[in-house]
Amino acid sequence: MRAHKLRMVTFVAMLLAAFGSAALACDDTTVNVTRQADVTCYGAAGNGNGDDSNAISTAATVAVARHVPLVLPAGRYRITHPIVIDYAAAYDTGIEIISQGAIIDGASIPGRVLSIHCSGGTASSPKGCFYLHLSGTLFVYANVYNEWAVVLGADDFSDAHNSVKIDHLIVNNAGAGSGGVLLNYVLNADAFIVADAGRGGYGLGLNQVQFSRISGAASSTGGWGMWLGSGYTIANTIQGIDLEESEWCLVNTSASSARNTFVSPYLNCVGGVYSAAGTDNILLNPLFGGATQVPTQISAGFKVTQ
Repeated sequence: MRAHKLRMVTFVAMLLAAFGSAALACDDTTVNVTRQADVTCYGAAGNGNGDDSNAISTAATVAVARHVPLVLPAGRYRITHPIVIDYAAAYDTGIEIISQGAIIDGASIPGRVLSIHCSGGTASSPKGCFYLHLSGTLFVYANVYNEWAVVLGADDFSDAHNSVKIDHLIVNNAGAGSGGVLLNYVLNADAFIVADAGRGGYGLGLNQVQFSRISGAASSTGGWGMWLGSGYTIANTIQGIDLEESEWCLVNTSASSARNTFVSPYLNCVGGVYSAAGTDNILLNPLFGGATQVPTQISAGFKVTQ
């Protein structure tokens, strides 16, 4: 039995090497042997042409149902409708998304490009979901007006995403008044995010994010680089983040924000930090770049320590 299984694994590997995974149609046997759901097996070309939407969505559904990683090999995956990943079926073990430098190109979509949530909860009784992991580097391109390109979590806080790990998420939304990445109800996360939005938008938004470590970069020309929005955004450490090319680098409008610590941020915008709400947030040893004309405009919420 063991020798037979070894031969079977070797045979599948030989086929993948000889013809490329896109030449195979994935079925239960393929998933059992490879222990992954590769989007190219479900028809994704990854060449920047055609439409890879259905292939990615199908692979994501299989990955969640079978508790195997969703794999996006290097390539440019053009999509024409949003990718929605609901990992409620794996709420207790999470799902791993492995991107090998893949680009999800949703520039032709009028709405969100990528949404990840965990269904089954309500605003009064949120669904608790665990261990979502984005492994590797994933690029997302969008060109949507007045909308976020990538959203993790439901807008009504009906799902709570615990112990999230994001290795490298790089998002560019060229649409005016747009948003790059929005995190809704995320706890105990470790995330590296680069989020750039179009003119007058929001680069990176935190809505009810708690006990998390966040680094990376964010910007929006004529808009806000990073935004502390609604909900209880508390006890986060934002370390070494690069906020540039915005009207305001950091804006806090959350009355429930508290005890967030920004460690050595680089702020190179017309305005550095604007805050009119919150309690005992700390801006520790900030570095203001040459573009900064107004380092801080703080009436509440932040203390500055240098």
